[in-house]
Amino acid sequence: MIRARRLRADLRQRLAFESRPELPFIRSALRRALQGRLAAEDSADKTAVVTAGSVWLARALGLADTRLLVLDFPDFTLENLALLSDEYDFVISDRALHRCDNLPDAAHETMRVLRPGGRFVHTTSCLDVATDVPIDHRRFRTAALVPLFPDATRLERGGGPTAGWIMGRKAESAATLDPTIETRVAQRKWYRFRPAKAKFGLAAIIRCEAPYLIQWIAHHRVLGFEQITIYDHESNDGTSRILAPLAQAGIINAVYWKDREDRQRRAYNNALRRLRDHVEWCLFADLDEFLVLDPGLTLDDILPTDPNITAVGIPWRMFGSAGQRNRGTGLVIERFTKAAPTYHRLVKSLVHLRDARRIGIHTPKPIRGRVADVLGRPLNLQVPRSAPSPARIHHYFNRSWEEFVYKRLRGDIASNQTYSFSDFDRYGAGEVDLPDALPLAPLVKEEMARLRRIIGPVRGG
Repeated sequence: MIRARRLRADLRQRLAFESRPELPFIRSALRRALQGRLAAEDSADKTAVVTAGSVWLARALGLADTRLLVLDFPDFTLENLALLSDEYDFVISDRALHRCDNLPDAAHETMRVLRPGGRFVHTTSCLDVATDVPIDHRRFRTAALVPLFPDATRLERGGGPTAGWIMGRKAESAATLDPTIETRVAQRKWYRFRPAKAKFGLAAIIRCEAPYLIQWIAHHRVLGFEQITIYDHESNDGTSRILAPLAQAGIINAVYWKDREDRQRRAYNNALRRLRDHVEWCLFADLDEFLVLDPGLTLDDILPTDPNITAVGIPWRMFGSAGQRNRGTGLVIERFTKAAPTYHRLVKSLVHLRDARRIGIHTPKPIRGRVADVLGRPLNLQVPRSAPSPARIHHYFNRSWEEFVYKRLRGDIASNQTYSFSDFDRYGAGEVDLPDALPLAPLVKEEMARLRRIIGPVRGG
């Protein structure tokens, strides 16, 4: 039965495609219908634009001078916007409804992130098709979309099946809504897992971290990690839309990981068993952790010269929010360059898998040998390190306030606890300028573009 499900899932992934024809008459019809429909009092400061292809619509509506937050698909989906509640003046999406596997959730998230009095515009076309989501016929008739927005006022709609639109305002009296990350039930996913021989591997467990997934994979591929294995812990955002095509293409391996006690350690040790015969050295890290090396160094340069060293503990360097309230769409390593003045006492480990008995969150239990720091010295997790390290883990624990709030909703995978708001204050804005990851940015962006082409030319943007 399980094998049959895997085969069906593999076939669906191979046959999945999206058609969203860019026909000039569709855009022209929508432009004519929507230009001039905003009242003079519809001023805006912050506008969330869902997919880069919707920017033209924001400009047509006269919003070019506002702060446009462009949310690429599938990093962000209409059903899971990963934004603060009651925060944005406008939410705009052009022909993105066909990508939704749950239109009510998309409408819910639209209204959730809008401030009271904020406006939204969605357009739709019957010519748009995505084969990996169920067809919801409500998007073919804008009249059928109206009931999805019970807290909206001044609802307007128009156009036809080929080029339709709906526009509305969030009622001033509307209650604050719960984010769908707390309510959506994750659907079981089947991913390709076929590890190849590699000197360096990377393993992580994630939940609802699609906004960072492509850049995190790209960053570590640039550094030389050949086998990246990701455990998807019941994500309900766009994670599977990224992992599935990359796994199908052999770029990564992915595993769907059901909720269970001690899930992070269990995932790490599952990776140990499955990768031991394929990967020589494996780094175990999270999606808010980015490895950075001194200029000119490679992964080979941080391997121990002592054959009795089983794992290399790479120190954390904690980064703060840099005083940012809202998320941005640039690279994490570009947006946050303010760090704590010293290294943290904790590490993440690059492990020689054949010599590891068990994998812990920070260090392994060796079969033989010992765990050392990057310079080969005995590892002491009780005191922070003061000496420079040629390799470090940039730990972007906070990011912006908006991102921290969303992280808090996801919860801590390791402890199954909810982060406290005081955790944000603990690392503050950061005290020391540390731009040492910036030289990697051009290469990371090139690799991201390559990964997006694999994910799909339309899906990537």
